[in-house]
Amino acid sequence: MHMHILLWSLAIFFGRITDVTLGTIRINFIVRRRKFFAAAIGFFEVTIFVAVIARVIQDLSTNIYGIFAYGAGFAVGTLVGITISDKLSKDLISVNIISKFKANEIEESLRREGFGATWYKGFGKDGDVKIINVVCRKNNFVKLNKLVFNIDSESFITSHTLENQRGGFMYGFKKK
Repeated sequence: MHMHILLWSLAIFFGRITDVTLGTIRINFIVRRRKFFAAAIGFFEVTIFVAVIARVIQDLSTNIYGIFAYGAGFAVGTLVGITISDKLSKDLISVNIISKFKANEIEESLRREGFGATWYKGFGKDGDVKIINVVCRKNNFVKLNKLVFNIDSESFITSHTLENQRGGFMYGFKKK
């Protein structure tokens, strides 16, 4: 393979990683209603995209590797973009956990790990249940889910994004 084909393939690959990563972050800003950040990121995203796609089309007959680099860059860019978006996310979620037999153990474990937990009684198909509610940042959900699953893999967990919050205790937030 010629050095120039390799270099252009790498440029296409990394260019595509960059523009797809920016696109994923831009969507995160759109959802969070940060329109100026989304617009600025969109400018760079599309500028890179146009440069990359122009190069792929220009070399279509002589550089099949550019097409593979384009596809691979898209895939890797998606992974990188989601990872960065998760790290940047300040979204709060409310998580409800229902466990038929291990609710007390789950609640104690959550508190030991620093999560604030509130419980209330519910009535399910098979009778009374204890519902544990936790409010935390979205990027803490994986840790919370793993903790609960290790105690009771049969537990029922739901979550939803919170628009507003005031007061209370949440995992990952420092007291003022």
